Amino acid sequence: MNIHFDVSDVINKLDKVAENLSAGLYNALQESGEVVRKEAVLNCPVQTGRLRGSITVNVEGNTAEIGTNLEYAPFVEYGTGSKGDKSVAHTTKKQWTYRSGDNFYTTSGQKPQPFLTPALKNNKDTIIKLIREAVKR
Repeated sequence: MNIHFDVSDVINKLDKVAENLSAGLYNALQESGEVVRKEAVLNCPVQTGRLRGSITVNVEGNTAEIGTNLEYAPFVEYGTGSKGDKSVAHTTKKQWTYRSGDNFYTTSGQKPQPFLTPALKNNKDTIIKLIREAVKR
């Protein structure tokens, strides 16, 4: 005696579930990223507005990236020199002098002004909730 069954229907249904899960997860990552981006913008120190205006969200695969491509952003986030965040590599110089135009300036660094890290930490529960909801569907 032989029993024959066709799993094509099951495979098709699983494909559809995977497709819906993928779309739901993408939307949850996009929404989560936007929540973090908005808070980062509010936390961001403003001198010219360039840094604040450069914060973006990019979702690729199972990853949401919130950040900026401005070269000086890490110096704002983590500070510099002896005043910088000790968990990030900084110069050991006590102070240094630099030239800007015709003027010379001496500095010992700048304190961290974190805007991205707190935005992520403050929204951890919201991110988890959004992703859980997407996976349940």
